[in-house]
Parts: sequence; C-alpha cells; structure tokens
Amino acid sequence: MRIASPSGGSLPLWPGLVLAIGGGAVILLSFLLKSPGEYVDWPLASVLTAERLLPLLGLGILIGQLPRKALAPAVVLLLASIALGFVFREKFYELMAPVPGAAANMFLSGPMACLLIGFPLVLPRGIRPWLALPLLVPAGAVLAIAGLLGDVTLHARSYLPSALAAEIWIVTGMAFLAAALQQAWAMIGARIFASWLIAIGFLYGGAHLASKQNGLVPPLFPTSVETGEFAGFETVLQQLDHAGEAK
Repeated sequence: MRIASPSGGSLPLWPGLVLAIGGGAVILLSFLLKSPGEYVDWPLASVLTAERLLPLLGLGILIGQLPRKALAPAVVLLLASIALGFVFREKFYELMAPVPGAAANMFLSGPMACLLIGFPLVLPRGIRPWLALPLLVPAGAVLAIAGLLGDVTLHARSYLPSALAAEIWIVTGMAFLAAALQQAWAMIGARIFASWLIAIGFLYGGAHLASKQNGLVPPLFPTSVETGEFAGFETVLQQLDHAGEAK
C-alpha cells in the first residue's frame, strides 16, 4: 500500500504498519507474561504513561514530516542529544533543583519535552525545520533524562535497553506513518496534536510549579521524650536490669 505525497511521489505505508503491529505485539506479549503482582515493576510501565508517550509520539510525527534533506541531520542531532542527556544529567538536576516542585516531579522533564516538541510541530512545514533541528537537542536530552528518572526497577540491567527499545519503536513507527501520510488532513491533524502538546506542557508544568510539594522531604524521625540523668538510655538500661534479674 502506497500513499501519494504532495510533491508527486509516493511513500510506502507498510514499514510503519509492520513496526507498529510487530512492536505492539512484543510489548503486549511481555506484559501478558508478567504476573499480576509484577505490573508495577514492569520496565515499560513508565514509558507507556501519558507524560512519556505523548512527546514520543510527537517526536515521531515531527521527524516523519521533516523534508528528506533534513532527516539525516535530525537523526544525528537526536542521537547526540540522547548521549548528552546521559552525560550531563547531574548538571540538569542542579539547574532544576531550585525550581518549585521540580525535584518532586521528575524535574519537569515531561512538560519540557511536550513544549520542546510541540513548538516546532505546530509551525507550517516550510519554516518548521529551522526551529525543529535546534530544539531536537534539548528535546532528546530531556527525554533521555526522563527515561532514567522513570526507572521503576531500581537500576535493573534490563530496564534501560528495554525502555530505549520501546521508545525507538514508538518514534520510528510513528515517523514511518507520518512520512507516508502526507495528505492535507494529516498535516492539519499533526498541528492540532502539537497544540495539545503545548497546552499539556504548560498546564502540567504549571500544576507542578503550583504544587505545595516543593521538594523531596524525608520523613521526620520520632523524638525522644525521656528526661533524667540517663536521658535517651533509660529504656536500654531497664532491659539490661530485667535481663540481670532473670538470671
């Protein structure tokens, strides 16, 4: 199956369908193989949340609708940005830590990814690459950091490869579909989705900033109310005395 593009050529639709169906089947199978008590620790549980899934879908649409001459630079910039996100994540944490509500909400990586991907995608296609290519660097870095922060397995070796594979599948499959669907209704739909991403980024980020939970606060330890000459040790001394009397 092929769909005509506005430039007069045609692009195959089947690669995107194969990727979407095949990858979805693999994820569904891995989900079904889990016992009910293991769903919360499923490595892909955080990837399939709205905060991570929506910007990944938007990224796939953005890449798929870029001109062919911009695809190679876009992929190179995206791969480089992912590496930068892994390397400089601690610096990102330091910069975002003073922001109210950031540390307690994955350092606002989800809302930031929605905004960085939504802004270029909402533009007309003629000027879109001029903003998309520069913004792919922070967008890829933020998505990489979000992947690290979303680890529900407490640093299991299988988490990062499986999460990256799922994210690559989502972006690549959506990019193939977007590249094949070059009709006017698909272009309008992409820009509507981009406006949703921008709105979600602002609303979701603003809700975190307005949250009363401004940081990760450890629980308070119980305070001792014991007084006297051996304050703080009276309970231990009583136990020793009882042990001596028992002998």
